[in-house]
Amino acid sequence: METTLYPKSPLQIDSNLTALTPSYQGKSTAAILSILVFFILYIGLIIGLGYLVYYAFVYEVEDINKLSILVKLTAIAGSVMLFVFTLKFIFKLKNHVPINRVELTQKEQPKIWDFINKICDETGAPRPKSIFIDPDVNAYVKYSNTWLSLFLPVQKELTIGMGIINALNLSEFKAVISHEFGHFAQKSMKIGSYIMSANTIVHDMIYARDAWDEALEKWKRMDIRISFGAWIISPIVWGIRQVLALFYQFLNMMYSSLSREMEFNADKVAVKTSGSEAIISALWKLNDANDLWNKTLQHAYVASQKNLYTANLYQHFHEAIEENAVTQRDKWEALPSNKLGGKHFFIGSQHSKVSMYASHPSNDTREISAKTPYIDCEFDNRSPLILFENMEQLQNITTKLVYTQTLEKKPENFLPAEDFKNFIQQEIKSSKLLSEYENTFENRFLNIFPESEYETIISQKSTLSKSDFIELKSELKKLHLPIREIDNQIQLAQEFAMGTTKLKTFEYKKVMYNQKNITNAIIALVKEKNELVESNFPEWDKKFAAFHLALANQFDQKSILWAYYKQHEILNDFFKLLLGVKNNLHEKLDGLRSREEVLPTDLNNFSNHAKAYFEQLNEKLNSWDASSFIPLPNIETFEELKDTIITGGIFEPEKGAIFENGGLNRIFVKLENATLQLQRLDQKSIGEILTLHQELEMKLD
Repeated sequence: METTLYPKSPLQIDSNLTALTPSYQGKSTAAILSILVFFILYIGLIIGLGYLVYYAFVYEVEDINKLSILVKLTAIAGSVMLFVFTLKFIFKLKNHVPINRVELTQKEQPKIWDFINKICDETGAPRPKSIFIDPDVNAYVKYSNTWLSLFLPVQKELTIGMGIINALNLSEFKAVISHEFGHFAQKSMKIGSYIMSANTIVHDMIYARDAWDEALEKWKRMDIRISFGAWIISPIVWGIRQVLALFYQFLNMMYSSLSREMEFNADKVAVKTSGSEAIISALWKLNDANDLWNKTLQHAYVASQKNLYTANLYQHFHEAIEENAVTQRDKWEALPSNKLGGKHFFIGSQHSKVSMYASHPSNDTREISAKTPYIDCEFDNRSPLILFENMEQLQNITTKLVYTQTLEKKPENFLPAEDFKNFIQQEIKSSKLLSEYENTFENRFLNIFPESEYETIISQKSTLSKSDFIELKSELKKLHLPIREIDNQIQLAQEFAMGTTKLKTFEYKKVMYNQKNITNAIIALVKEKNELVESNFPEWDKKFAAFHLALANQFDQKSILWAYYKQHEILNDFFKLLLGVKNNLHEKLDGLRSREEVLPTDLNNFSNHAKAYFEQLNEKLNSWDASSFIPLPNIETFEELKDTIITGGIFEPEKGAIFENGGLNRIFVKLENATLQLQRLDQKSIGEILTLHQELEMKLD
């Protein structure tokens, strides 16, 4: 390939840079031993139960009568059931092949193949069997056939996410791909195949409930003279599952520990080809890229609800990256220097550590590892797009995969790119305004009071000035200080609960909590936060609205602003009703789950409650028809608003036995989707109010 397309490599590299560390070798050995122990015990279980089946068939019945024959048949049936229990996973073995990707052939994409082959030559890694591209912000390596890799030297495949091509420069892209080829060269990847196989076996035996379990339950419901065998093997199955659950945790803990070492080693391979800075700056940039891609997907989903589609999502993703470039550059320049070399991208907390089950080390420890020693290398700031032929066609193909595989949509017509861009701009136009108010409206409702209460405050103010507005903002900042402190405490408590903090105990209001009761601390913290929000913010909301109503009154726009407030109140009331419905149904479901025995009448009562709640929601939606609608961004009528909240504008009640036909799950999916949509609509409505506020503020002297 043209050497100009391949970024420069470091000039001097220690030959031992990518050598396996004692920690890597030790954890690799521990993982191998844990797998051996598991398979020895598992095969022993199969042999033992197999012999039990054999013995059940061949042992002689000395005194033949109805009882002895029944016992003999029960022994055979029970032993066969236990034997099948240990082997049932075999019937579910599949080689998972991702369907959301496109193969890049050497003939059609010679530049990227030449680029990859040059990385292979530089790293000493075997060349991939295939290269694929998928829609996401990622890159990964896997065996072309995981099950065959247990026994044969199967080649590996490389998948490159379209997102990283848009988000990184050429040096960072080279570093990320080199990292993946570091995995190509790791023989310990095969350990992952064995772990995955063991997990498939164990997970199926512990958690899966299938035809085998249904057969056992049916057997238990028979006459006790026939079903006593089922009652005997049930505790045996329970015991096997409990032991295997411990093995499941142990195997994953061992492999997660090894996986973190594999990541460190793969980073060293990236350093070998691209220097210490490129792989870490790539990790740093990909944090923003993931957020921007998720927002792009959200816009695509919202537009698809209105049957609006774009042929190329990546054009809009690239525009989002370009818009974020100034902010990212400012953050880059503000980064401190790292004493090891280059910029200091990730600063670790004294409290933080990764979970014992985490497959990747923390970014701050990865930075330390990649920069010990620091290897300098010239950056190539060109885009990886230069490595691909017909990129627009590839982006169109992957966009269709996003719609069909991720969003489950089948677009037939596409908007012009400029029209779709305008749709996105309408969706995000008020986001900056929201951030100017400490994001105070992000996780709480704006309190709307009767108009008369605002009039009382307005009458007390003879003049309005910018200093009044600045004072309001200053007061809001002070109100948020204790909220932020509690949020930090909640985050720390959650990390403590997950085992990702170095703290041994967690203290809250002079009470010490451990991991067993930390949930109580989190509940208390959330309660304290809610109480603060409910007690401290209503008065500020009242003064905030009164100031702007008084300002609007000066410019004959009070009725317009009040109409916005009233429409926002309508949305708030419905949102609160929906949250109440969702919480009530969850409480009733938890009540059913806590009972030792649930009768059919209990299930029917729950189903009837769900229908009644849906009727309440529909009645509230229908009441909007009598009101006039002030358009929101990309929403012109109440009908469109209702259709945004719930497809078709109505909460269709589920019919039949909802606990058996999937209706229960559909109920909660509808409620959860409606919640997400209402959160978005709430922000839109607030954004429109703040936009009108801003227009009025600009008229102040």
